[in-house]
Amino acid sequence: MTDPFDAERLMERLATGDRDALRGLYDATAPRMYGIALRILRDEAPARAATRTLYLDLFADVAAFGPPDRLVDRMAARVRAHALDAARGRAESGTGFEPFEVDDEADDPLASPERPPALLKLLTCLGQLPEDRRRMLLLAYYDGWSRDALSIYLDAPPHAVNTWIWRSVAELDACLQS
Repeated sequence: MTDPFDAERLMERLATGDRDALRGLYDATAPRMYGIALRILRDEAPARAATRTLYLDLFADVAAFGPPDRLVDRMAARVRAHALDAARGRAESGTGFEPFEVDDEADDPLASPERPPALLKLLTCLGQLPEDRRRMLLLAYYDGWSRDALSIYLDAPPHAVNTWIWRSVAELDACLQS
């Protein structure tokens, strides 16, 4: 990844305790780092905490992040590690993510009385798939189930689930393109 800033100069400024440098780095990289943490934790509060910990670590000991080249990549690895630690802690306390639980609070575009033409075409194409493959795609992409959760639910190996999803998406894409 190409850094949108001069990483070497930025790290020099961070080493001197320059908070403006930290703000600049945060503004440039926080959305990506937060996204990584959120993808792992699936909960905003712990994802924000993991992201915050990353920037505090960076500000406290910028030298621990190594040379300036590929700084953002090392930051991504570090925020991932923080998020995984948080996920392990949540699993041990019994508050971890359960892939078979679905929040009822999310807005449902299918429940909307006005459906855009693209959604109608998607629903038509989904209707042409066999029931089991349509359900699998909806669980994966609409409900956000992981491949591992699907493999448990379908009682199939993960590589088979990946293949079924890939083939189903290819058929869906062909239908949408026609």
